[in-house]
Amino acid sequence: MKPSVLFASVLVGFVALSHTGCAVFSKGRKQAVVVRSAPESATAKINGTEVGQTPFKVKLKRDEVFRVDLAKNGFEGGSALFMPSSAEYDARYLRWGIDYQLGAAKDLIPAEMVVELKPAMAIVSGGDRYSELTAQINRADALLESGDLTKADHKYLVDKILATFQTLN
Repeated sequence: MKPSVLFASVLVGFVALSHTGCAVFSKGRKQAVVVRSAPESATAKINGTEVGQTPFKVKLKRDEVFRVDLAKNGFEGGSALFMPSSAEYDARYLRWGIDYQLGAAKDLIPAEMVVELKPAMAIVSGGDRYSELTAQINRADALLESGDLTKADHKYLVDKILATFQTLN
């Protein structure tokens, strides 16, 4: 066989192989995901390991479940899951068994998550709703004055407190 024919055959074979759905080559074993919170700057842990403050991007294995826990002063903690899904890969015409074994046949969903943190509402007993509302806003003001909240976070917190009390009426 002539070298040029052999080269052309190998080239065509490589191109055909790379376009048949081999996810190990096209997507890799890890996926970049984005974690955001409302409000931002919440401390994040993934599967119990602290990874930083929101928003951030991190690469995670495609075939594992990841729990994201968020915490911020003045807010209740929030959590969410990244779950592996092979739905997109299963729809392909040609698939390779090695993709499943190496974890490249899956995608983490969602690729970008936003966790909305709720205000930590201390229960004020013995008063009416107006007294409770006032106590919650005073608590938010104290967090702002102590430096535990930024002005933007304070505004977000007060807006959430007001929205909560408006729905109770």
